[in-house]
Amino acid sequence: MVLAGDWNVAPRDEDVWDPAKFAHSTHVSPPERAAFQAVVDAGYADVVRPYTEGQFTYWDYTRLRFPRKEGMRIDFALASPALAARVTGAEIVREERKGKGASDHAPVVIEIA
Repeated sequence: MVLAGDWNVAPRDEDVWDPAKFAHSTHVSPPERAAFQAVVDAGYADVVRPYTEGQFTYWDYTRLRFPRKEGMRIDFALASPALAARVTGAEIVREERKGKGASDHAPVVIEIA
């Protein structure tokens, strides 16, 4: 099983472009991070992070956040142990975020053998 989508939480400080800018804000609050961690503690693994460390999945449309690389990593694929063992790769397709009419999120793709 995989739990995938826009979680609207950045579980680590490195998942936002500037942690100081998010102090006392949504996406990084202790209750949000604890809820995310509870899913991980229940046995679900972030199968994308090992392949995409340091990459973001979301950029606000305002203030030129995308070209300035001021994003957040808030989209995840958390997999059960059986599925996590079958993941052979993952990527965040940043190029899909470019262009007119694009979503403010980049697709997250996992490869399964």
